Amino acid sequence: MEEIKIAQLNQQQLERINELEKNIGVTLVAYDSSTMSSQGSGAFESNNSTHSNHPS
Repeated sequence: MEEIKIAQLNQQQLERINELEKNIGVTLVAYDSSTMSSQGSGAFESNNSTHSNHPS
């Protein structure tokens, strides 16, 4: 089974997550994409290695 780790966010990243949560009315979870396989998950990563996105 794959181990999933929660991402360590800096203050700016955390503030942005909180802002997004408030704007769209959901709870977001940031995970460490370096520990996850993207095969078959439907996930994709941006060019910036600090961001991982999953289409809803």
